[in-house]
Amino acid sequence: MRVLVVTTWFPTSTSPATGVFVARDVAAIATRHDVRVLHLCAPALLGQDEHGQGYAVERLPMDPRRPDHVLRAARRVRELAPEADLVHTMAVSALLPMTGRRPGVPWVHTEHWSGLLAPGTLTPALRAARPGVLRLLRRPDVVAVVSEHLAEGVRAARTGPVVVVPNIVDRPEELVARRDTERPLRDGREDGTGPGTTREGPLRVVSVGGLAPRKDPLAATRAVAALRVRGVDASLTWVGDGPLREEVREAARRAGVPLRLTGPVPPEQVQQIVGESDLFLLPTRAETFCVAAAEALAAGRPVVVGDSGGPRDFVAPPSGLLVRPGSAPGSWADAVEQVWAASAQLSAEEIAAPVVEAYSEQAHAARVDEIYRGVLPQGSPLVDVVVATHSLERPVDRAVRSVLDGSDELDVRVTVVCHGLDADAVAATVSDETRWDPRVRLLEHRDGVASPAGPFTAGLQAATAPWVSIMGSDDRLSPGALRNWLATAGRTGAEVVLAEIRLGDAAVPTPPTRVRPARRPRREERLDLVRDRLSYRSAPLGLLSRAAVARTGARLLPGAQTGEDVPFVTRLFEGASVALARGTPYLVGTDADDRTTAVPRPVADELVALTALLDDPWFAQLPARRRRAVATKLLRIHVFGTVLNRPDPHWWSAEERAELAGTTGRLLRTAPGCEAPLSLADHDLLAAVLDTSVPPARMIELATARRRHGSPRTLLPHDWRQLLHPEAPLRFMTASLVARRAGRGRSCAPE
Repeated sequence: MRVLVVTTWFPTSTSPATGVFVARDVAAIATRHDVRVLHLCAPALLGQDEHGQGYAVERLPMDPRRPDHVLRAARRVRELAPEADLVHTMAVSALLPMTGRRPGVPWVHTEHWSGLLAPGTLTPALRAARPGVLRLLRRPDVVAVVSEHLAEGVRAARTGPVVVVPNIVDRPEELVARRDTERPLRDGREDGTGPGTTREGPLRVVSVGGLAPRKDPLAATRAVAALRVRGVDASLTWVGDGPLREEVREAARRAGVPLRLTGPVPPEQVQQIVGESDLFLLPTRAETFCVAAAEALAAGRPVVVGDSGGPRDFVAPPSGLLVRPGSAPGSWADAVEQVWAASAQLSAEEIAAPVVEAYSEQAHAARVDEIYRGVLPQGSPLVDVVVATHSLERPVDRAVRSVLDGSDELDVRVTVVCHGLDADAVAATVSDETRWDPRVRLLEHRDGVASPAGPFTAGLQAATAPWVSIMGSDDRLSPGALRNWLATAGRTGAEVVLAEIRLGDAAVPTPPTRVRPARRPRREERLDLVRDRLSYRSAPLGLLSRAAVARTGARLLPGAQTGEDVPFVTRLFEGASVALARGTPYLVGTDADDRTTAVPRPVADELVALTALLDDPWFAQLPARRRRAVATKLLRIHVFGTVLNRPDPHWWSAEERAELAGTTGRLLRTAPGCEAPLSLADHDLLAAVLDTSVPPARMIELATARRRHGSPRTLLPHDWRQLLHPEAPLRFMTASLVARRAGRGRSCAPE
């Protein structure tokens, strides 16, 4: 789906911390949709137009106090909206350009503004504007808010849907273990003579937020002072800056509180500082969500936070306590001691788990997807399945019924692309149930080229659903396949869900992902192009995010009779998040004898996909390690397979040998070292391929010999230093064996 995001809060090069939470939301949405951002930027913060994490950012200066700026922004929104399927405004001031006219497409608005519920925290000017803002919130089709507390206030101002979509909470890459949790905080003295020495070092209290009245940093300082009076050796680190900086510094000096004011720091440094702390304290007076507190929990630290609305959704014993804003310092100190004692037996992982699961990027994207589907016009499916057929003999009805009958009430549409065929002729080959099913459409495609790339591309271009899947007309889906693949995408946040494949009774062991002996045998999520050998899965069978396909520039190679999907998956796997679904395999038909990809052809045609990659500047710019991984697969499967599949020595003319040697040599030059991890038997064949004086019969003999898996020359790498390389025989064969066994016997539902 094409989404136009209009926001006034977004990071720029001059102000990288502004609207970081909006940027996280947009990045999550962009994993599933084709996103374009129009940043209505404060003139003083204006930066360059740029690309974010898979989306373009256009910046337009807008001062909300300038009517001419607002009108200019409104014109730009009207220009861009027709190119989108949906407009998503984010932040209250982004509503201003929409005052005069609604966009002509569905409209979703996300609101975070705490001033809607706490007018006492606003300046006089913003307080005066608040009633007008509440009226503007009536206009969008759906308003998404970050907490139930904020939802209550917005529901009082509008009759339309209000949906809670919490902020995304980042978890550090590595959690820092908690320190001294079982030691008492104080040494028993409460006579004001100073802190004790029971713990190894002070209780390190951290706060994150602006040094402004709404965050109440003075209350945090007084709370730490109260702890020290009780004999708790406590210090305070405040991350952030603001107008109360000097007042806080002076209060800490008078109370004898060890204080560190970091000023503004980048997000990754905030996580580091929180990880070095023992407990998070924020006496905030108004919050719609309180990302800082949620991120402290995600870092495995207990929290004490002001009972100010938003934090009620996720702060609870034993890892957190809420305190009424404005309470006495002793109440805050009590809460610190109580939550420290209650959480003493909890590890950092146990504190982090509930927040990380509930507020992940994947969960956010799934919630937004539900909203988008709810406002889309009727008839736009969740999944578009493209079935391509070039023969009236193909069992098209069987393929289509496997999708529809196996998907229960799932919102799916099947497009049968009739390649060089009349739609009426194809319709005559299917059952009445299929022919008259409104979920089925027949699309004619005539290009005069015997290549599956044309019809599949036509079907993908006709798709409008956020998810697409392609299949051959003699293949089938297992019952429940689409639902399982969607569940995998929702659970893992993947933009590409690869299906297990079965050919007859045998599991196809691709991709041979990393082996994980301690847990499930195969790695199944956050798959990596190199470490999980994704290049070995050339067929993009499973579930694909249409937005990811567009964002990565993935395109089936026009006119290619074989290998048309190699450039497609290489771009997709490099640029998108990938997972592997367990169970519900894609079932490859074995009853067709006219597959367009099964016919022997000249070497130049056989290796056209390899040549296309070598011609692509994008491939040449890949990091060397990733280029080598792809090239190793191309050697092992495509170059060596070209020889093995042409076992007649008489077929190999001098021209064909020269073509093979030339293309192989070019591959080696483009990815130097790609051949290093291959086996001794592979190197025997590679040398014969490059040397056109080697007789064809000998070359074919070597191609057969490298398939004798288990023989010494197939097990040992050419270079012993590559013994444990992911592509070396030992690890590659092990991963392939595990993949084959993992797929054996699973046909319907996942475990």
